[in-house]
Amino acid sequence: MSEATTISAILKSTEHGPAWHGPSVLEVLGGVSAEQALKHPLEECHSIWEIVLHLSAWHEFVLDILGGEAGSLEVGDDWPATPAEPDAEAWETSKRHFEGQGQEIRELIMHLDEDRIHKTVPGKDFSMKVMLHGLAEHTTYHTGQIALLKKLV
Repeated sequence: MSEATTISAILKSTEHGPAWHGPSVLEVLGGVSAEQALKHPLEECHSIWEIVLHLSAWHEFVLDILGGEAGSLEVGDDWPATPAEPDAEAWETSKRHFEGQGQEIRELIMHLDEDRIHKTVPGKDFSMKVMLHGLAEHTTYHTGQIALLKKLV
């Protein structure tokens, strides 16, 4: 199996399942309402919705790099603001946007030259492989947070 195929499969299982570690992020998000997604059950923690927007911001960073751009996130841009009030349509849009970004990333990965996967990303101190595995790890990390927040709300 090629490295691109392996990474794409890891990302898909992290986002959609089945993941070896437990539920995927989209499985955990199942049944979470807009009202629940905006709640802050722990004072100094992000909400579920904030985490989903954060995951999308990092997906965008990766998409930029896969598209040949520099890929940068300014301080604070990786935690976009949520709506002030629950909005079911906006919540569904946020989840669909994240899911669509994941699909786009997986498609782009499948077109990567095997050499490019192992090379350092221009202007960065990490390879494409490290970045893409890191994306799966980042999603898994926040999936655990979302699962705990979901239980609290």
